[in-house]
Amino acid sequence: MKRVNLLNYFHLAETLQSAKQTMTPDVVKGGHMYFSAMDVRSKIESFIADDNGFYTCKHAAGDLLETAKTWLEKVTPEGKFISENFDKDHQSWEFSDFVRRIDSFKNVFDAECREVDVYSVGQIGIYKTSALVSDGASVIPIEVRAHMSQVAVDEFRNAGKCLAFDLPSACGFHALRGMELVMDDYLRSFQVVTDTFKTWNDYIQAAEKLIRDGNESGKKPSPRVTAMLDRMRTLDRNPLMHPRDTLDEVAADQLFKLSAVTVVEMIREMRSGQLVPANEESGAPSLFTEQPGAA
Repeated sequence: MKRVNLLNYFHLAETLQSAKQTMTPDVVKGGHMYFSAMDVRSKIESFIADDNGFYTCKHAAGDLLETAKTWLEKVTPEGKFISENFDKDHQSWEFSDFVRRIDSFKNVFDAECREVDVYSVGQIGIYKTSALVSDGASVIPIEVRAHMSQVAVDEFRNAGKCLAFDLPSACGFHALRGMELVMDDYLRSFQVVTDTFKTWNDYIQAAEKLIRDGNESGKKPSPRVTAMLDRMRTLDRNPLMHPRDTLDEVAADQLFKLSAVTVVEMIREMRSGQLVPANEESGAPSLFTEQPGAA
């Protein structure tokens, strides 16, 4: 998935129209043909290289590109600038194929435009749409993201995309997955072995046990963070794991932000205690795997 820059197509249309106007007279100087061919080659090469959803008209674009290259070679053989070639007059029959291939590309492009899917995505809440699509993880401050595993950051990026494209339940799912990955690092920073944990409840019980009993390092999770995790487990995570419960846009937005806030709290606590999060390749099982009698 990528962002479509409509301005590129506007510039392409301008370039093709300008080239046709240059070749309207019956006689055209070689220099004018050269600069028109240069512009067409540049724009058409970009169009062909772009993963833009167009396929059929790229064949016509390839023919037009070859014609442009032929004229560049004719005016500047082997890249050599020869003043006589720039001043030379060319009759309309010589460049008629150039004009024909511009028209051919425009006609095929026009026909294929009716089949290519381009969607407009409106702004969601206070978020800039392009930011949600390109980097939803920016909801978390950059200095906090620097201490998150890449897989956790990617989950928040996916959550942002889902929010932008009106997939609210999927947004909540990815946001909670991103948070659970940070939760795993958070508990591991207290030397808790999480390899056998299957549910959020396992993590929260381990955190509460540390608060009560402590460990050899004397460092304990914050009751504030534990309460936030338990609240989200009960009211957000568990209901969303069942198909009977779905999110609308507002609920997804709130869960997206709440997940980010909770991640910030965990990372801040890990940093303040000089605790090092576990390696992202820990191989810990997903907390979203339901186990009988556990939640």
